[in-house]
Amino acid sequence: MQWTSPLTKFGRSALVPEGPWSYAFDAIAVHAVANPDRLKNITELKTDGEMWIYFADIISHSPNFPQLNYETPQLVQYKEVAFFIKIEFEGKSYAYCPFMYVDNDVSLMRGYIVGFPKKIASIGITRDHPLMKQKIFGANAMRAGYSLIRAKVEVEEKAKSLPLDNFGTWILRRYIGLMGIDELIEFVPEVEYEYIYRGKATLEIGGGINDELEFFKPEKILEGYRYSALLKVKDIRVLKSEK
Repeated sequence: MQWTSPLTKFGRSALVPEGPWSYAFDAIAVHAVANPDRLKNITELKTDGEMWIYFADIISHSPNFPQLNYETPQLVQYKEVAFFIKIEFEGKSYAYCPFMYVDNDVSLMRGYIVGFPKKIASIGITRDHPLMKQKIFGANAMRAGYSLIRAKVEVEEKAKSLPLDNFGTWILRRYIGLMGIDELIEFVPEVEYEYIYRGKATLEIGGGINDELEFFKPEKILEGYRYSALLKVKDIRVLKSEK
């Protein structure tokens, strides 16, 4: 089943071909705390300000269209920046994603379908290589000529897990005002890690006229992380609908 248009008999023209999609990626992330009162400008959901911001270099794959990975790798390889806030909804902890940026239209539309609030941006991430001894990793994102965010992570030691895993399953707001769609979606990821390192981090939040990121400015940087993982979608369900 084609997930989006353009619709054809064979389904090869759909912007988002049939899944299920899986995602292999290398990432750096910053675990930080923002002012919870300022985050009320982003969400009405209860939060103590704990947040997780990552930059990822991603390879996506669908078993129903594997040819994309070797015929047109540009369509399935992309970079991503995501903002997550630890929130509470109906007595349960979740990782809420209010902003996300990618540099690929397939990823953009695939995210919209579920509720990921994606925009197109120019994203740069330090790459690693087994023959290089890279210890400091940086990343940045720009949109419409202004800086969105910059981060730097200096790895120091191995870690067993990520703080994001303790936030809970992911929660998204699927909102299309023109169509009267306003839903809270629970996205349940299944993640396998190849490695996790942690260390020191810096984080600079920018933004612009169409990107109100100033509310994410950290009051405290906890740690930085560098990791490699494979993510699959275990479940997606509607928690609440305003219809």
